[in-house]
Parts: sequence; C-alpha cells; structure tokens
Amino acid sequence: MRWGAAVVACALLTVAPAVASGATATTEQRGAPAPAETMERDAAAAARADRARAQAREVLAQRRFQPTNVPAPLRGLRERIGAALRPLGGPFERAYRWIADGPLVVWALLAALVLAGAALLATRAGVRRARDSARTASSRGAAVAGGSASLSAVELREAADRAERSGDLDDALRLRFRAGLVDLDSRALIELRPALTNSELLRAVPSPTLADLVEGFESVAYGGRPAGADDLRDARDGWPRVADEVRA
Repeated sequence: MRWGAAVVACALLTVAPAVASGATATTEQRGAPAPAETMERDAAAAARADRARAQAREVLAQRRFQPTNVPAPLRGLRERIGAALRPLGGPFERAYRWIADGPLVVWALLAALVLAGAALLATRAGVRRARDSARTASSRGAAVAGGSASLSAVELREAADRAERSGDLDDALRLRFRAGLVDLDSRALIELRPALTNSELLRAVPSPTLADLVEGFESVAYGGRPAGADDLRDARDGWPRVADEVRA
C-alpha cells in the first residue's frame, strides 16, 4: 500500500502539466474561441494541475515515505572487530581461490586425502570393535547359558550329534563345548559356574588342546564366524585329550 500511494503521487506530479497542456491543445483543435473563454479554460486547467501537484506533495511528505534511521549502538564495535579479523581471513581466502581455480589434479589430491581419512577412521573403528568383542568374550562365562546347565555330558554330546545332523553346526559346537566343561567339572578339574570365564578356565586347566578349543569356540560364539565341519571334528577329538594332558 505504501509504494502504491507513492506511485500514484508521482504519477500525479507527472501528469498534471500534461493535463494542463492537453486541455489547451484540445481547445486549439476545436477552433479559435473567444480570448476570454480561452483564458478561462487555461486558468481552470492550471488550477487542476496545481491541486494535483499539491496532493502528490502531501502524499509524499507523509512519514511512511520518509527514510527511517534504525538504531545501531554496536555498529562501531562490529566494524572494529571486522577490521581486526579481516587480515586473518586472507590466507583462507587465498587458499579457497587457489583450490576453486586450481587444476583437476588439486581436486584429485583432495579427494584422495578425504578417502584416506575415511579409511583410517573406519580401520580404527574396526580395531576398536574387535578389541571390545575380544574383551567381552574373555569376560563372559565359558559355559553355555540356558537349559543345558542341568544336562550331563553324555546328554549334551547326544544333543550335539542331533544338531550336527540337522545342519546346525553352530549349536552343535556350543553343545560340545558345554559337554566338555561338564566333563571337566565331573573330574573335579574345574568348578563349573555361570561366572566362570575362559581366562579362568585356561588357568585352571593348562592344556594346549583346550586353548585351541577355546579359541575356536570364541571365534564362532562371539566373533561371528560360522562353525565348520573341521570345528566339530576338532571338538570331538580334542575334548577327550584335555583331561589326559592335565594328568600328564
């Protein structure tokens, strides 16, 4: 609305003289009237033009069409801070221009650096996850939790045979590991309990074969590696040797 009124006022200022001159020209085209009539019409046209100009000036003089000064109490401080920091941004600006206007090899080097950084971060994250997984595996109980706690070693080995025949090699390996622990407990070589860790198991039963069995079990149970036929064969052949190695 503000700018519409301003445009109308400017139009009035522009059109007013034209109105007066147009009126005079029209009079001339109609013929040559009496001098008194001509002067009368010219005076009326001039009066209308003066009123239009006065109205336009009155509109433009209103406050809404005047410039507004917004207070800026911190303007000087901002300008001083900007002037002090401007030299510090020079090197960054030059570096940006050099990169933006640089050849293709510059962008290739930057892309290689970004990829190298991402690979380094991913490698560190993988190492951290592996370390955490190993720490968790060593702190967990070597026993397989669940309803198998009350089963005998013979029953656990039979369940392992059934799981192996059905193709569930992971469960078969876990059941054979549990059966081996139950057998060691029955021989009073360990005290089987839920809080027993694999580290404690290896300290209580210093057997090289047991160490290999524990390593294979952890890689499957906690490391995510699928059990294979070799793991089941090693478990079947290895657990009977553990007690013999301890007695020797």
